Amino acid sequence: MESTAKASPSKHIVESNDDLLTEILLRLPLVSLHEFKSVSKRWCTLITNPYLILRRSRNPSDPSSGLFFRIWNSSEYYFVPLDTRIPVPLILPFALSLNSSKVKIMQSCNGLLLCHTRPNYEFIVYNPFMNRFQTIPQSPYSKPRYGFGGFRMAFDPSKSSHYKIVCAGVVINNNNTLDIQIQIYSSKTRDWSVLSHDRRCILFKGFKYGLYWNNGIHWLNTRNRNWHMMLDINDKHCFKTRAQLVPEDGKASRDQKLFESRGCLFLICSQNKPKQLIVYEMSKWDSGWLVKYIVCLSEIIMPSPKISGKSASWFRSRVRSIVNGEKDEDSFLVMKMCRKIFRYSIGLKTFFKLHELGPVSYSLDSFQFIASVAAV
Repeated sequence: MESTAKASPSKHIVESNDDLLTEILLRLPLVSLHEFKSVSKRWCTLITNPYLILRRSRNPSDPSSGLFFRIWNSSEYYFVPLDTRIPVPLILPFALSLNSSKVKIMQSCNGLLLCHTRPNYEFIVYNPFMNRFQTIPQSPYSKPRYGFGGFRMAFDPSKSSHYKIVCAGVVINNNNTLDIQIQIYSSKTRDWSVLSHDRRCILFKGFKYGLYWNNGIHWLNTRNRNWHMMLDINDKHCFKTRAQLVPEDGKASRDQKLFESRGCLFLICSQNKPKQLIVYEMSKWDSGWLVKYIVCLSEIIMPSPKISGKSASWFRSRVRSIVNGEKDEDSFLVMKMCRKIFRYSIGLKTFFKLHELGPVSYSLDSFQFIASVAAV
């Protein structure tokens, strides 16, 4: 009783001091913040305060919290947490329900989701952690054709709470030639600007699958996946091609995909002789790809004997995310196989079933989720 009485004043001091409570919340796991938002309105206000989330975002200690999987031909998304302390996944009728429009996630970028609505064809930036969104105004410039491009988002909470939307598309010039036109929307100025390039349209094939890393939009050219392209979206908006990746056998592999995790850019590809997955990491100086991990598929224990004979390309196509751990042994792949989501530990060479998706069909799209803040 005596010890309880002595603890009560300290507990009261913590609960009544917003600054002290904020410092404690900053040090809690992300999953705890989600749970503590329901404690009270005051706690929810503190946890969703842009100042707190911005400070957390500047610390890269939190990896991805989970993935959104879209239910086929629907606006519903299935959230699969990667943190095993969250007991049950959630089926989410997407939080945005504007004018009964169907909402589709196009890209995730450091906690923000770029979404597209139908039938009104609006673009929306949504922060699921704060449950806030902003509709992107239509560009006053000519509407490009998007067959060779698309819309991508750039957001780095460690540098700014504002984001940019980059639109790359083909336009017809007065002399009937085709150019790539790049339009950029800034949430800071809330305005569009335009930048034209007399570049071959073929270079922008695959741009719509690009991701943001290190001040640029990176994508693999779908015409030739040995081409790693990058659009610098700093003030100069330079267009650059990046290092070619040539596999060890000298043949260009079309089975490659880019991933980003905790400030690192990864590329994963498959190889059948020997049967393995190779994970490359872009060097810190953007000078080229370096081998980070090699997953020898013949040496690991498969979660089901039915898939042990599958090709390396099949396993690569099932990878939905790469999570970069603080140590190499903490890194893992997230894979969707046999209607289940598995976590494959690269260091331990073991599979762990995170969740079973059930009989519902899901699209190939999946999107990472982490907590962040932006001017929405």
